[in-house]
Parts: sequence; C-alpha cells; structure tokens
Amino acid sequence: MRTCELLPAINPASGRGGLRREDSGAAAGARPDAGIRPGRLAARARLVALAVGGFLLPWCVLLGVTLPAAARAQHWSLAWAGLDGAEAAAALATAVLLARGSARASLTAAAGSALLLVDAWFDVCTSAPGLDHAVAVVEAIFVELPLAGAAIWLAVALTRPPAGPSSRRPVVPQAPRSAGPSSRSPRSADPPPPDPR
Repeated sequence: MRTCELLPAINPASGRGGLRREDSGAAAGARPDAGIRPGRLAARARLVALAVGGFLLPWCVLLGVTLPAAARAQHWSLAWAGLDGAEAAAALATAVLLARGSARASLTAAAGSALLLVDAWFDVCTSAPGLDHAVAVVEAIFVELPLAGAAIWLAVALTRPPAGPSSRRPVVPQAPRSAGPSSRSPRSADPPPPDPR
C-alpha cells in the first residue's frame, strides 16, 4: 500500500484528507524528484554505505578487544536524559506528522525505533549487576523492544508499495469528502438549507 493511500486511512478526519497522489503535484505534471538523478545518487550512497560498513566492522572488533570492561562517564545523566528526550521528540513528531497526513511520519517513526533499540541496548549493557540489570532487561523486553517494533512496522507500512489491485483501497474506509462551493457547478448547486432561527 502506498503512503498516499494509507495516510487517509489512518487520518480520515483530516481536513485535507491526508496525502493523496493527485494533491502532490504529480497531477500537474511535476515530478516529485525533479532535479535529482536517482541512479547517480543511489550509486554514490551505496559506495558511502559500503565504505562506512566496511570500516565499522573491523573497528567494532578492535574496540571489543582494546576497550576496558568498565569506565566512568562524566555526563552520565545528561547522556540518558538526551537519549530519552530524543525518543520523546521522535514520538511527538511522528504523532504530529500523522495528524497532518504527512508521509514524513515514516522517517520519524524509523528514527524513534532506532533510538528505542539503542536505549534498550545500552540499558541492558550498562546496568549494574543484580536488580538494576533485571529491571533493564524487563524494561527492554516489555517496553522498549515492542515500541521499537511498532514504530518500525509503522514506518514500513507507510512506505510499502502496493502488492496488487486490491491493495489500492485504504485499510479503513475514508470519511466522505464534502464538496466545497468551488467544486460545484452553478447548475448543480443545492439551495442552502433554511435558517432554523
């Protein structure tokens, strides 16, 4: 299902009716990717991603061998407050973008998912042995990982291409759109209802 078809289903009460292909400028003949050469951009991005991944894999091995098992952090509370603040910002931005019917909600949902996974990882890896570690594991299993999974599901659902003709219909039926005065012709205009006063 395309983003432009899923968003109205998520937000049928939106005044704009969500993001629709005919509203996006494609109907006017404008290409959404005008000025961007996807082939060249994708080739460069692929090379950068390969270079970064190729560098980071041996770097992880080096860090695992050379870093001490324990260390003292100077700004521990600031680091955790910043991570949780970034998670909150991603969740709130996703909610706002969904309310507006914006396809960009997939980006903030994906970012929120990544932040939740990082939070779970570092909670479990940096917690003190005993009760702190048990709480971190329970929190990761029952809170952070399920929320991360839901956020990545949303991000994928908002960007998934249609599988066939049946997937062109929204998951949830849209509320009927009221035709404004500009969309009616003068011959088909209904008379206004009588004033109840």
